[in-house]
Parts: sequence; C-alpha cells; structure tokens
Amino acid sequence: MKNKTLTNIMIVATPLVLGIASFLTFLVYYWSANHKPYNLIDVILLGPVLSFAGVVVSIATRKRRKDYPTLWCFGLLSCLVGLFLCVAIIAI
Repeated sequence: MKNKTLTNIMIVATPLVLGIASFLTFLVYYWSANHKPYNLIDVILLGPVLSFAGVVVSIATRKRRKDYPTLWCFGLLSCLVGLFLCVAIIAI
C-alpha cells in the first residue's frame, strides 16, 4: 500500500519538478545572456518543452488532484508560469 501512495505522490509531483526545471532554464538563459561568452542562450528552447510536458502530465493526473490538491495546483501553476516566461522570451 505504501508503494502505491509513493507512486501517486511521485506522479502528481512530476509537473512541479518540470515547472521548477523550466524556471531553472529561464534563470540559466538570463544569466548567460548577461555574461560574456553567451554559450548557454539556447537553453531557453528547453523551457517550453518542459513546461508543456508538465501541463500535459497535470491534465493527465487531474483525477488524482483530490488526493493532493495543493501539490497538483502548484505543479500546474509553476508549469503555466514557466511556459509563459519562456515563450515570452522566445517571442521577444
């Protein structure tokens, strides 16, 4: 029974991890854009992919949101904000 609970928590926490990863790609891009070698600017292309994957996982796990509502909401919110930030930077 504990394995099933741990698996459910890990599946619901996946969007949160992907949202945080998209924020990290934004921060790496921002740092690289303001420092001389400019080697890591292309990392911003990974942000929308991670965020979109998190939104898809959030939608797929919407039936489990009743078990972990805060975790699910923060995961979806972090993915949506990360998607907005990265797409806005790419659009500019």
